[in-house]
Amino acid sequence: MKLNTVDLFAGAGGLSLGFMRTGQFDFKAAVEYDKHAARTYTENHEGVEVLQKDATTISFKQEIKEKYSNIDVVIGGPPCQGFSNANRQKSSLISGNNQLVQEYVRAIEELDPTAFVLENVKTLESSKHFFFVGIGNREEVHILGIPTKKEKVVLCSGEEATALVIGVVENNVPIDRFRMAEEGYAMLSTLIKFSRTEKRATKYVEEKKDKLHKLLENWDGFHQGFGNRNWEAFYGETREIILGYVNERRNYLEYFERLKTLIEVEQAFERIHELEENRIEFEIQSSEIRTVASVDTFTVKDYLEHKFKALGYQTRKAILNAANFGVPQTRERFILIGIKSEKVGESGVELPSPIFKAESYFTVRDAIEDLEKLEPSIQANAPQIQNVFLGGSKLANLLNNRDSIANHVVTDTGEEAMKRFKALAQGDNFHKLDKSLKSTYSLPERTQNTIYLRLRYDQPSGTVLNVRKSMWIHPTLDRALSIREAARLQSFPNSFVFYGSKNSQYQQVGNAVPPLLGQAIAECLLKQLGLRSSSSLSDDLGVEECICNDINIAQTDDIIAI
Repeated sequence: MKLNTVDLFAGAGGLSLGFMRTGQFDFKAAVEYDKHAARTYTENHEGVEVLQKDATTISFKQEIKEKYSNIDVVIGGPPCQGFSNANRQKSSLISGNNQLVQEYVRAIEELDPTAFVLENVKTLESSKHFFFVGIGNREEVHILGIPTKKEKVVLCSGEEATALVIGVVENNVPIDRFRMAEEGYAMLSTLIKFSRTEKRATKYVEEKKDKLHKLLENWDGFHQGFGNRNWEAFYGETREIILGYVNERRNYLEYFERLKTLIEVEQAFERIHELEENRIEFEIQSSEIRTVASVDTFTVKDYLEHKFKALGYQTRKAILNAANFGVPQTRERFILIGIKSEKVGESGVELPSPIFKAESYFTVRDAIEDLEKLEPSIQANAPQIQNVFLGGSKLANLLNNRDSIANHVVTDTGEEAMKRFKALAQGDNFHKLDKSLKSTYSLPERTQNTIYLRLRYDQPSGTVLNVRKSMWIHPTLDRALSIREAARLQSFPNSFVFYGSKNSQYQQVGNAVPPLLGQAIAECLLKQLGLRSSSSLSDDLGVEECICNDINIAQTDDIIAI
């Protein structure tokens, strides 16, 4: 009898596909909020109920367990975003993504499976992945014995911003009085982003002059009131300085510094509001140049360890490199396998053993060279290319499981991008370009090494994300990498078709767990549950035996057990 299985935060379904290849998992339900990814999952996993819902709104017990009687296995990769004080403009203080890890744990608690697999970013156990202690979770943290520590969250920096924020906080007036209305705050955040150089600022205010005038016209209505003369005076003066630059390009440095200070102050108010709204206890501390909130925190690592132990699971965790399992990509992911203690006994939980050494990894050539002869489309929903009989490497033969190709679609390439494509050799990236080809970037020196990367045929690729946004280039052709080629680097077979907008398809591919990595994990789990897999990844890839028992999996910790 097959194991009743549920996939949470399922995405397009790469992990599910890997598990299904073993023939021993009967997927009953999958949860995926994104409508395009949910459709892709539905179209490629016949008979699985796909719940296109926010996981926080689901009663896993009522909507899944009671419907399907018994759930044996739960798999999934809840998004988890690390917190950084240095990235205050781009992330909320209370990350909704981090909360989804707790939703995954809630699902395990409600579904009570025999085993589970949690997949995540390799940095999951770093100190940047933490939760805040508040009224809603303090008791559980105490009961589970989770260690806590003080974390200082920067609210604002700079002498002027610090003085303004402290002046407001000392009034003991509800912080909402001082927060800017959402539409004004959003516009200012965009304005500062495009004002980091005078050239960029000038271009932006010329293009958005009407919107900026509307912002300034509504200026006095963005606050309920002030109750602090210094803050009120600063806010009024800021309007005049912004107006002077928008209308007359007057004094850029004063304009930029004032805008930066205003954003610092408003961000401090936003963070204080978040802490209060989430009922998190905090203490504000200040020096002459910085204001921080001191809060109690606990790491995601400690939460998972203590919670799963309390739920009766033995677990083992490691960083697995997908390339060790036949994926033509050096993608490292955190994998945690949990099995009920009574099922494991004294033997403990195992992780899959790698089957390839670095010198024998499959390469980009193995994955996509056979697609060179096919002309890609620029239309997201282009018809499949029919009667294609491709072949080549062992990997290509495995992935070419039907004679038609879908999603061989590329992003349209503009004139400037094409010049960059032609200037780069295999292995080169944006930083190898001549200065004249970097002019459209305001801060080219800060551009990541993965931008405008021309892949090397003779190596695995790096981690596949959204290769459209990264502008990855084909190894030998002057064009972007297609969705199908990116999917091949993730080890998706030709039969797996992606749906949705072009950008969504690229994103779905980048977010996915490589199916071959999923298959390795599934085969390992089945062995521990006393079941035989219908598949063998080693056989599928032409490996007669495990050739790299000398490779050590990057263990993140010793076995966690009761």
